Amino acid sequence: MIVDTHVHLGYDYTFDEDFTLDELIHKMDEYAVDMQIVQPGTCHDLESVKKQHNDIAALCREYPGRFYGMANPSPHLETGSYNGEIARCIEGLGFIAIKLHPFAHGVNPGSKSGRKAFNAAKKYSVPLMVHTGSGLPFAGPVNLVSLAREYSDVAIIMAHCGQIILANEAAAVFESGKNVYGDTSWTPGFLIKNWTRAFGNRFMLGSDHADNTGTELAKIKTVGLAPEEQKAILESTARKIFNLE
Repeated sequence: MIVDTHVHLGYDYTFDEDFTLDELIHKMDEYAVDMQIVQPGTCHDLESVKKQHNDIAALCREYPGRFYGMANPSPHLETGSYNGEIARCIEGLGFIAIKLHPFAHGVNPGSKSGRKAFNAAKKYSVPLMVHTGSGLPFAGPVNLVSLAREYSDVAIIMAHCGQIILANEAAAVFESGKNVYGDTSWTPGFLIKNWTRAFGNRFMLGSDHADNTGTELAKIKTVGLAPEEQKAILESTARKIFNLE
């Protein structure tokens, strides 16, 4: 089984990228991906992100067991609006995770706004994915070191693991707590292999963009990982962290 933990559906108002349903399903079928965890594109207002969350929920209902939702409202929304949308997504729509994007939303993870996501993930006992890499200073993995310790009961997933240039910071975050995980997108294969040997099975497949699906799968299958290590990245770790059936 293959589980892709990082895909988007909807328009991204920060990066002007339109993640379409046709692209998502086409690449999923082409590369035999069994499950995807879907998050919206970056939205900055409540109504836009509500619509995208609703579209993801409809997709999950149409293809039960194949798609799952990840909520990503702007942490700069008023606290009641942010918490209300998270509650609607998790309690009402059945979403299974939360995203924090320090670059796209311009938010320091340790700020009052950033902590909304950590507190919500703790409240609902769901994983929190945090973008790392491009978008300094807020997207530097080092920002997560103290947060990983403070929120030791939250599974924190570093999206992109610092995107190679901040690999040393990402390694420090992995060392800071066993509650820290990583997705593979935009991360070199040799680092995933080395980190798997150093930190254990704490990595999950992430494509980020539908066109990147084949690249990510080839990377995992050709970099020299043992079969059991590949299985952990492609399936087992995600099923455990996201509590997938």
